[in-house]
Amino acid sequence: MSMRMEYRQAPHGEDNFHAPSSTKKPHRGVWRWIFLAGAAIMLLGGMALWFIDEPLRAYAERQLNSHIAGYTFHIGSLDFHPIGLSIDLENVTVVRDANPDPPLAHVAEWQASVHWEALLSGRLVSDHTIHRPIIHLTRPLTAREIKDPPTQKESWQAALFAVYPLQINELSIKDGDVTYRENAASDPIRLTNIQVRAENIRNVRSKPLQYPSRLQVDAEVAGGGRINVDGHVDFFAEPSMGVDADVTLHEINLGNLLPLTAQRQIQLTQGSLTTTGHVEFAPAAQEVRLTSLALHDVKADFVHAARTKQREQQTAQQVTRGAAKAANHPTLLLRIDQGKIERSEFGFVNQATTPSYRMFISGTELELENWSNQLSEGTARVRIAGMLMGSGMTKVTGAFRPEVESPDFDLSVKILKTPVKTLNQLLRAYGGIDATSGLFSVFSEVSVKNGTVNGYLKPLFKDVAVYDPRQDHDKGMLNQIYEKTINALASILKNAPRDEIATKTDLSGTVENPQASTWELVLTLFQNAFFDAVLPGLEGKVKHDG
Repeated sequence: MSMRMEYRQAPHGEDNFHAPSSTKKPHRGVWRWIFLAGAAIMLLGGMALWFIDEPLRAYAERQLNSHIAGYTFHIGSLDFHPIGLSIDLENVTVVRDANPDPPLAHVAEWQASVHWEALLSGRLVSDHTIHRPIIHLTRPLTAREIKDPPTQKESWQAALFAVYPLQINELSIKDGDVTYRENAASDPIRLTNIQVRAENIRNVRSKPLQYPSRLQVDAEVAGGGRINVDGHVDFFAEPSMGVDADVTLHEINLGNLLPLTAQRQIQLTQGSLTTTGHVEFAPAAQEVRLTSLALHDVKADFVHAARTKQREQQTAQQVTRGAAKAANHPTLLLRIDQGKIERSEFGFVNQATTPSYRMFISGTELELENWSNQLSEGTARVRIAGMLMGSGMTKVTGAFRPEVESPDFDLSVKILKTPVKTLNQLLRAYGGIDATSGLFSVFSEVSVKNGTVNGYLKPLFKDVAVYDPRQDHDKGMLNQIYEKTINALASILKNAPRDEIATKTDLSGTVENPQASTWELVLTLFQNAFFDAVLPGLEGKVKHDG
């Protein structure tokens, strides 16, 4: 037998002799099976998580509804992320059971996760981020909430803890939107692009007047302006949370507040507000200190009508009670360091008379210094300049001391050379007369202290000619012009060389209502003095000469 050996040249770099190998490379099919198995595991895991998500959503919804009475919560969907131990709540809606339409709030997305940075410090707490919350508020609903709040079975933190079992350490609100309406038909007041960040919340109780949590708020006011809050909060103070923060309002468009002010008969149609200050509100202390307050280009009228008389009286009583309560309150400080009003117009419209009339002062410039409700803060000073009825130069200076038991102030008023015919609507309403010419001035000094009033009011008319349209309506035009040009106040006092008529009204006496507020007393004094001293004389002289 012969043996034949064949020699084949191996490829370059390999030995010609191959020893048997004990290992083999996996077949390509094995890798395919491994990949498919992994995919199957991921798919099954995803399906398992999907089945877990729905039970968790229902559980979270039940927890919220069981912990907070008076509201109904609905969660659109819930996503649980095992990596990171976080949950996402989507399309969360909150309605008040007594007023379900519109919903109180809608949240596009609510994320809760472990605060890993705090975990490194040994604290197991959570972060919450709320995206695009939309909140609807109305005055009737808000008033009912304050008067009769829904019973809270447990705190809001306890409710959230039932959903995500870690105490909250940080809370962020991104792109919030709040709409407020006085009623269903009124135009809204709206805050947009609201950004909130609260840090170091922690479920711990702090000592009084300590604020462990940092708070930052920034928001835009629809129609113009921004609001900024930067300070600290005690979320767990009793009976309500405490706030200690700097507040800035920048170029707020006051015209947008008309739906709010109209409820108090104030037609605020334009103007801008900028202010900076500090607010501390806690059970043990309340302080609102404005370092600067500036309003400009304001136009506002207080509108009185017969149908609103009762409401105005109620408002006045509320203001009076509030002023009395605030005066030298042991824990409340209200203060304005510097305040000013520029290029503004303020008016009083009386629709309860026939005809109606409007009194106003335009071009108003006001400076206010050191105003406070506390006697210890010293004397407030005010200076006002403007034009009565658009043409009568007006100057007011005053010194106001915080009230103890009754108003306490000194006031000086000068109104120079106002054309009397600009007051014709008022003269027609109260005296049935018109003025064709003449100038009107007022001089007054008033001091109120310890329930006693000392002072005078002196209206001065020059070259006044008036007539009674009720008496002369059937006469010819020329006769009317001739007969109606009379001197209405000659019987009171006449300074012949200057052809001036003047009367001086003594304002001295006791304060009839010591509980009246300072501004209520000022208005009452001048209103009574003017109508008692001027209009009866005008009307009586016209009737006598007729």
